[in-house]
Amino acid sequence: MSQLFIQQIIILGIFGDIFGELFSFLAEIVGTIASAIWDAISWIGSLIWDAITWLGELLRDLFQFLIDLLISFFEVIYALIDGFLYFLYNIGLLAVKVFMIFFEVGKLIISFIQGIAATLQSLFFTPGGTGGHGYSGMIGQIFTALEVLQLHVIAYVLLFIIWISTAFAVIRILSNLRGAGGS
Repeated sequence: MSQLFIQQIIILGIFGDIFGELFSFLAEIVGTIASAIWDAISWIGSLIWDAITWLGELLRDLFQFLIDLLISFFEVIYALIDGFLYFLYNIGLLAVKVFMIFFEVGKLIISFIQGIAATLQSLFFTPGGTGGHGYSGMIGQIFTALEVLQLHVIAYVLLFIIWISTAFAVIRILSNLRGAGGS
């Protein structure tokens, strides 16, 4: 029994080694197959992830392009409205400046007419007697003495020339003051 027992143990040991080798071989095959399946699943997963990433970037770029296009469109509209309002503003400034020019020309014409009226009124000076000083009487005597020479016509012309020269000098002085003032 002992020999049979040893033979059985040897046979069991041989079968154990054979089955051990067989199971380790099968475990290695199953591990390799599992690794190949895992690599395939991982590759498919990364492929799907890359496709989703590519699609997301495509959609992002598309939406960014559409937003940029929309912003550019509204910038053009805004620039047109801004230009139109600036044009209207400049027309208003021009209208105010033209009104100011006409107003100043009107004031100048009125001043000119008032000056001519004052000059023409002063041309018809008739000396009269006054009660406190003797200059008026003396000037009256000088005028009557000079009537023979007919200098009153020259005096009228000289008075008009003096008035016009004074008016032009005042206009020149006022225009120099306005030019130095800025506005």
